[in-house]
Amino acid sequence: MAVNSDRNKQGIRERLHSLPRPAGIAVMALLLAVSLFAGNFRALQNATPKAFIRQGDVKSIIEDRIDAARNVVSVAQRLGLDGVQAAGEAIDALEGAKTAREISRADQELAAAVSRLTTAELNGEDARSMQRAADDFAEQGSFLRQEARAYNEKAQKADRLYDSLPARFILPEPDMYEGV
Repeated sequence: MAVNSDRNKQGIRERLHSLPRPAGIAVMALLLAVSLFAGNFRALQNATPKAFIRQGDVKSIIEDRIDAARNVVSVAQRLGLDGVQAAGEAIDALEGAKTAREISRADQELAAAVSRLTTAELNGEDARSMQRAADDFAEQGSFLRQEARAYNEKAQKADRLYDSLPARFILPEPDMYEGV
């Protein structure tokens, strides 16, 4: 009991001095590794822009783009065109996308599916309805690409930092919007 009470009375400094050298080296190496990882993580976190879906008007633009795609699908469905199901699946994929990379890929799929629907030869009111829906879809795509370019400028700075970090092999790579 006397040994235990003497040990409790020792300060941290005395305890560290009584620590065997190999244990002290191991503790220092562990602290160095943890501080390196934590510092790299914080630096990357500070340099990385917030999620793409939360940038500017991205969420609203995506919703409008999906609505425009649904209008194209609606016209195509009424006319019995092929490719309606693929466009519907692409709409679902865009609705479920969360990261910039996922949004980019889903939007590219959706653009291809809508393009296939809008190239059908139509006449009269059907052609005008399809053209209006396609124009609205294209306009929202232009807005989305503007937001993506602004996001990628910020993300490229984070990517350059990521490439220079010693602990990058255990940190997530910054998200980028592909195809702009």
